[in-house]
Amino acid sequence: MLEDRTSLVFAAHPGHELLIYGWLRRARPRVLILTDGSGYMAEPRIGASRRLLDSIGVPTGSVFGRFSDQEMYAGILGGDVDLITGIVRGVANELEGVSSVVADASEGYNSVHDLCRFIVGAACALAGGVKHYEYPVVQAPASFDLSFELDDAELQEKLSAARSYSSIRNDTNELIERFGEAAFRVESFRRVEEWAAPGWPAAEKPYYERIGEERVTAGRYGRVIRYAEHMRPLCGKVQQWVNGFRCAS
Repeated sequence: MLEDRTSLVFAAHPGHELLIYGWLRRARPRVLILTDGSGYMAEPRIGASRRLLDSIGVPTGSVFGRFSDQEMYAGILGGDVDLITGIVRGVANELEGVSSVVADASEGYNSVHDLCRFIVGAACALAGGVKHYEYPVVQAPASFDLSFELDDAELQEKLSAARSYSSIRNDTNELIERFGEAAFRVESFRRVEEWAAPGWPAAEKPYYERIGEERVTAGRYGRVIRYAEHMRPLCGKVQQWVNGFRCAS
């Protein structure tokens, strides 16, 4: 189902492609990446992802590190519907001839990860007939039900590629410490049915709010991105736009 080359990947940040590196080598889907990975430090890492993908013959799309993380966070805080619908249109334009899209999972960990999954869902709704899957970003690699197992050579190549990606080395080491190297032998996906709903228990405060509060207190952030105040209203307005667009078509 996900082995053919008519798939598309849409990741929130550079480096996420390493989480599904083995499948990328097999399927060679076109890859889109939303931000340049600059975070709050203004140090883009999108070039490293392009070099990695080029080295394994994986093509990239028109949306590839087009936005800084700061721009996306500002868009969420400001409720910038035009920004998000523009990205949705861009992704939808990439879906001609595509059978399935794979995107970051909504885990309540990072607001841009969750927004990435939402954008893909909206684009699939516009295009119609495209299957939407997600893969775990911070959860265990084998969290979801549709799995691919790498052989020894594939696993070692994946780990080597991750360790050589210097700007995410700390993240790589943290994931390996949490789950162990063997866990990354399995790459898992699941079908997204309710694209507009959060993928984590809505009654819980998402991690990005808790860490945001800590960083505002420490003087690193100016404001906290909150699900109820920012993410839910913004996504709700974009969903209304999608519904209106489909009705008018």
